[in-house]
Amino acid sequence: MIRLAIASRASAVALILIGAVATLGCRGPAPGEAAPEASTPTLAVSAAKVGIAPMQNTLRLLGVTAATRHVILRAPVAGRVLGMNLKIGDVVRKGQTIARVLSLEIEAARQGLGVARKIDPQDADALETSVNKYSHDAGIAVVATDRGVVSAPPVSPGQVVAYLDPVVDLIDPKSVYLDTAVPAEDVHLVAVGMPAIVKSPLQPGVEMPARVAAILPNFNAGSATSSVRIEFTGASRIFAAGAPAEAMVITQTSPDALVIPTAALFQDDNGGFHVFLAGKDGRAHRVSVTIGIRNEDEVQVTSGLAVGDLVITSGGYALSDGLRISVAQASK
Repeated sequence: MIRLAIASRASAVALILIGAVATLGCRGPAPGEAAPEASTPTLAVSAAKVGIAPMQNTLRLLGVTAATRHVILRAPVAGRVLGMNLKIGDVVRKGQTIARVLSLEIEAARQGLGVARKIDPQDADALETSVNKYSHDAGIAVVATDRGVVSAPPVSPGQVVAYLDPVVDLIDPKSVYLDTAVPAEDVHLVAVGMPAIVKSPLQPGVEMPARVAAILPNFNAGSATSSVRIEFTGASRIFAAGAPAEAMVITQTSPDALVIPTAALFQDDNGGFHVFLAGKDGRAHRVSVTIGIRNEDEVQVTSGLAVGDLVITSGGYALSDGLRISVAQASK
């Protein structure tokens, strides 16, 4: 009986202790004691500092070279071309004799002289004297009136030409320009005087300085384009007409733009833009910005940011204002 009483008393004490522990576990914080903070998600992001860099917008235009100044040398008389040795690309000096044209009348007279010698040898000598008096054995010279480069296939030696037929077409190399086609929706971006860089497969790897010289007052309805004349401004240039080339017209430029990576920029539903800053408090902060020049890698920010600000470049649409973040990688 004594042992039973002791066991019952021990069980009662154990039950009291268990109840006390349960009561303490369910009790709220004591007065003045801070409640434990709930667990919040943290997003690991990469970021980049806002910096200063030159920026420019370019418009790529395709075209073909042409020349404003041609020198066409023509036949001084109907006849046969002699001594023509020029090829496309040859440089011709001013005053250079490029060929001679033997008059068809003189050629016919000489052929008749040969017949006369067979028919009437006695009078043939007098006839030969008359023919030689009004003829030139080498023909009439075709002389270049100015310097130029042969741009069109010249006539062949022995070819018969009529009076004033073209014998050779020369172009002034300094008058070669690039005729480009600008889409109608981009014409407003181009203005006379804008700088440009011209490239051509004829000169791989060479960048030729140029500028917009004129916006021609014509419009091609079929291709919805307008013509723009690009003129070379440096020593590097194309000297041939009809050559394919492309021009990168610099439509906007800023030597000291405030720039951020393109990956940091988000567009609003209303057409505006915003970025997320990595705050010193370990949270993301949404900031509205206005932008200027942009390319594939960088964007100019004209308001909303300052040099040295840290913009988030990863996370996409998982980012939100006030989200707890951890910057895993920061680039300059």
